[in-house]
Amino acid sequence: MTHPRSAHPWSSRPRMPLILRLVIVGAGALVIWLAIASLGTVLWDEEMSLARHLANALSAFVLAGLLVVVARKLLDRRPVATLGLTRGLVAVRDLLYGALTWLLPAAVGLGVALGAGWLQIEINATVAETIGVVLLLIVLVFVYEAFPEELVFRGYIYRNLTTAMAPWLAILAQALIFAAFGTTLWVVTHGWGVLLERLVMFFGMAVVAGCIRLISGSIWSAVGFHLAFQVVMQMFLSGQYLEVSLSDDRAFIVATAVVAFATAATIAGAFWRGQPNWTRPEPDTALPAAHATSRRLSKSDVAAVRRSRR
Repeated sequence: MTHPRSAHPWSSRPRMPLILRLVIVGAGALVIWLAIASLGTVLWDEEMSLARHLANALSAFVLAGLLVVVARKLLDRRPVATLGLTRGLVAVRDLLYGALTWLLPAAVGLGVALGAGWLQIEINATVAETIGVVLLLIVLVFVYEAFPEELVFRGYIYRNLTTAMAPWLAILAQALIFAAFGTTLWVVTHGWGVLLERLVMFFGMAVVAGCIRLISGSIWSAVGFHLAFQVVMQMFLSGQYLEVSLSDDRAFIVATAVVAFATAATIAGAFWRGQPNWTRPEPDTALPAAHATSRRLSKSDVAAVRRSRR
């Protein structure tokens, strides 16, 4: 008779201590994005053409996905879906709600800024061209940044941290790791002048995304939040695919990003009702409810889970 520990990966012990697994995945993610940036510079110089953007996005999506899958299955000995990857219509709902936690307050803040005359915006493109750019950015940001980064940080790293500490503390810890990751990338590619600005921005974003991830229980909510934030910022501030004139960049950032960061977690609480766990560690020894509801369990699955809880 097969012992449940060998038949069900969620009841097996990880192959190495938590800190080593976090270092491997965190350092691996940094190496992946640095390698992509370096290779892109070799192939396309410093220009961020559409071809380079697409190549970078696909590389990050595939390599970061493989990193998490391999680490979760071989090092953690757990199913990848237990990182918070809800499925089907639930995943679509979580993604849309996550995007709305950023878009709703940002739209209100932007409307107030425009109405009060603090900000003027001019888009030098037709409606069709603007819609095309928005759709393009949604795809690029999802593949290059939102999904792979959330899978690594609010998925793998956050879930592993919650096995050893209170979830609220895990949010802060993963935010520090994400801030170090993102700031390092920007310092390497843009110099030390961006250090403080990027450190604060990445930490703040990661805290809010972590709160949304905790409240919803789903990675997709954090992906939606990340996606909305990056699409709007790149559309209005980068000038790469759309010519946009802003009277005051800082006023735009405050009216949208700062307002959204300050209120997104509260809005998430309205979208996902319930009593989220902020204080108790969540041992990774049984199949989480989010995963159990995403697929049908066989009788042997249920029996193995019950045995692992004894």
